[in-house]
Amino acid sequence: MRSIETRLNLGLGLSLVLVFIAVGIGVSVSIRLLTEDYVASRLEHDSDSLLVSLQFPNSVDLAQLRPGRINPIYSQIFSGHYYRIQVGKFVMRSRSLWDQDLKAPNPAPGQVVRFREKGPQGQLLLVRSAGYRKNGHNLSISVAEDLTPIQADVRRFQLRYALFSLGALVILLLIQRYVLRAGLAPLALTREQIGELERGERRQLGEDMPREIRPVVGEINHLLNALQQRLERSRNALGNLAHALKSPLTLIGQLAEGRELAAHPEVQSRLREHVERIRGLMDRELKRARLAGAAPTGGRVRLDREIGALVQVLRNLYRDKALSIESRVPADSSFPADKEDLLELLGNLLDNACKWAGSRVRITVDLADGGLHLRVEDDGPGRSPDELAALSRRGVRVDEDATPGHGLGLAIVRDVVKYYGGSMEFGRSADYGGFQVDVRLPEVGSAPTIPDAE
Repeated sequence: MRSIETRLNLGLGLSLVLVFIAVGIGVSVSIRLLTEDYVASRLEHDSDSLLVSLQFPNSVDLAQLRPGRINPIYSQIFSGHYYRIQVGKFVMRSRSLWDQDLKAPNPAPGQVVRFREKGPQGQLLLVRSAGYRKNGHNLSISVAEDLTPIQADVRRFQLRYALFSLGALVILLLIQRYVLRAGLAPLALTREQIGELERGERRQLGEDMPREIRPVVGEINHLLNALQQRLERSRNALGNLAHALKSPLTLIGQLAEGRELAAHPEVQSRLREHVERIRGLMDRELKRARLAGAAPTGGRVRLDREIGALVQVLRNLYRDKALSIESRVPADSSFPADKEDLLELLGNLLDNACKWAGSRVRITVDLADGGLHLRVEDDGPGRSPDELAALSRRGVRVDEDATPGHGLGLAIVRDVVKYYGGSMEFGRSADYGGFQVDVRLPEVGSAPTIPDAE
């Protein structure tokens, strides 16, 4: 869809154009009718003058005009002013017609006809024919005038009016655009704030808005607050649940190691195995439930800062291995995501790499087109092609994989990637020869709907 401003500009602009066209047509028609009425009034005056000057000597049908009573313009050849008088079969024409005639009707007395006709030399004539009765004779007088000079004046007026109207239309369109832009400025500000919200640069929309959109902004802010509070309550409840289950699991573990079951090593082994499995599954499900997913929470994670802190912690944790952990992270890089989610992802990837690395680990971060690409490599033994294919197959649960050390951590990573609508690929490092994980998370707004936990 076009923007509201564009749609309003197009709609109002088209309305203005149609109004100006309609007004132009109306003005042109009015000017034409006005000029024709003016010419017709002059023709009526000339017709009356001809009627007055017409006389019938000796009461015969041969009529004549009194000399000196006729306008001299009717004596100039093709002057554009013509008359034709018909009394019975007797016809009198103005000298200006020369050897041509007017095609005029012969109306009855009291009738008046006005029409256009082609005259000498292609002139456009306005003709007025009227019927009279004088001295017992029925007669008709047709008077014509060339409209060509008047039409030229009308066309010049129409051109000037069109140029003036075009200038006025352009000015009105510019004023309209300014008024619409000023009126819709709060919507543009809201759009910018929503973009800042998606990028994590703010946590709420400003409510200093016009009355029409203030309720929408208020509902959005209320929804954001509700989502944030719900996430915090969920994490607090899960933390409390983990703390509450920790003691019973510890007691069961102590019971499995107690002397009471020493005489039953098979039962003791099975009990110990189930306790560890319950603890592992509980850790995994608690971590999955704490994931915020791709819903915008208004936060951005400083990748260089968080990865730097994680690398320092892992160096201290694996001090005995003297690991070389290389970090290739752009300075001042950040990504819109929940901090806890990204720390789960980064921490598990790096911890898994450090656990299996011989001496070298490398993490590479690339921010392209708003998305995030993470690559973690190590120089450990890696995985066989069959194992890599099994890990990459859709539907394989990484935490149930038989190879120790790549289970729960990579399962949490896969959950985070799935919740953010990203992808994860496993392979062998071309530089180090060990295990390699590539994680891609899409830019804000392009991730699919958050799936339910499996």
